[in-house]
Amino acid sequence: MQVCSTWREVSRSDLLWQRLTRRIWRRTYRLRDTWQLEYIYWHRTARNFTTGRHALVVPQYDPGDHHQALICRCLTLSDTHLACGFVDGTVRLFNLNTGAHITTFWSNHGHLFGPFSQSISGIVITNSSLAFARLDGDIYMSLINGPRPIPGPIPARRAIIGDVVNNGVLVEFAGCNRFWIGLFAGHAGGAFQIWDTQTEQRVFVGGSLTDPESVQGWHMLTELVEPVGRVRVTEREFVVACTTSRLVCFNLRNPEILLRDVGSTTGFMVSSLDISHEVFVVVERNGVGTVRRVGNFERVSRFRLRGSWLRGLLVCMNLGYVITYSSGSGLLRVWDIHEPTARLCITIAVRDDGGEQGHVHGNSMVANQTHVAISSNDSSIHLLDFSVQ
Repeated sequence: MQVCSTWREVSRSDLLWQRLTRRIWRRTYRLRDTWQLEYIYWHRTARNFTTGRHALVVPQYDPGDHHQALICRCLTLSDTHLACGFVDGTVRLFNLNTGAHITTFWSNHGHLFGPFSQSISGIVITNSSLAFARLDGDIYMSLINGPRPIPGPIPARRAIIGDVVNNGVLVEFAGCNRFWIGLFAGHAGGAFQIWDTQTEQRVFVGGSLTDPESVQGWHMLTELVEPVGRVRVTEREFVVACTTSRLVCFNLRNPEILLRDVGSTTGFMVSSLDISHEVFVVVERNGVGTVRRVGNFERVSRFRLRGSWLRGLLVCMNLGYVITYSSGSGLLRVWDIHEPTARLCITIAVRDDGGEQGHVHGNSMVANQTHVAISSNDSSIHLLDFSVQ
C-alpha cells in the first residue's frame, strides 16, 4: 500500500502522537521511549479488553501476615499500586505489576461500635500517598515510600476523628486531589461530608440521600451486609452518588445545589455505580445498564444484563469499557461502550486459584486502563492484567 510522503512525514512527528495519546487515552506523561510507542502500547492494551487476552497476577501476602481470616471490603488502583481495605482496619498495598506485597497500613484508634466498625469503607490513592476511611468515620493518611517491601505494618496518621454516634456510619469514601467526600447513613440530613485535603478541615455537611437507609446503615457495624450507598468523584470534581432508590449529582465546590436528582422505577443496584473520567455507569434492577456523561447526563451507551447475571453483580469501568462480574456464575464480561448500544466483547470465567475449584464470590471490584481486581469473602484477591506484555 502506498502512503503519501506528507503522511509519512507527519506520522514521524512525536508531537502528533503525544496529542493523540493525550486525547484518546488521557495520558499526560510517557513511560516508553517515544509518544508513538506510548500510543501503540495503550491501543494494544485496549484491544486486549475486547479479546480477553490477560495474565492472572496473584497478590502475594507477606509470609508473616495473618490474613487468612480477614475479608477485603474495598479495592483501589493507581498506575503502580493495588490497595486493599480489610474489615480489621488495615490497608495492604501491592505492586500492580508483580503482585508483591509492599506494606500494610494499620489504624488502631477509637472504640469498637460493633465487630465491623473499623472496616475500611473507601481508599483514595495517588502514586505517592493514600487516604482511607473506616465505617466509624475515622480517616487516615500515609505516604507511599516506593516499590520495595517495607517490613512490618506501618501506623497511618489519623487525619479526621470520626463521630459515629452523631454522624452515623461512613458507608462510602472517595475523593480527588482537592477534596475528600464521605457518604454517611444513620442520621437524617447529613448524608454527605466534605473535607479539604490540604487543611483537613470539614467544609460541608448536608444532604438527604441516605435518610431512608438510616437503619440499614447502622447494621453495617454489626453485619457483613452490602453498602447502602455508593459515591464516586470525577477529575473535574463532580460527585455521583446513589442508593437503591435515588441517584444525585453535584459539584464538590457547590454541594448545596443538586445538578441532578433522579429515581428509578425498578431501583438502582448500588454495587454497579462507577466513574471513569467524566462518564459514569449504573445498572437498574431490571438489568438495564446506562453510561452517561456526568456534566449533562447525556446518554453515551446502554446495555442489558440477563436476570441471572444480576446475582451478586459488581460493576466497574475504564475509558472505553464497562466490566461486569456476576458472583452467581463467576463470569466477568467486558462491554465496549463506544457505540450507543454497547457490545459484549468477551466473557471470562474467574476461578479460585486460577483453576477449576469453583468460581469467585466477589464482594468488590475495580478497574483501570490495564487491570481489573476482584476481592472475595475468603480473603483472596484476583488481579487480571490486560496490559501488553
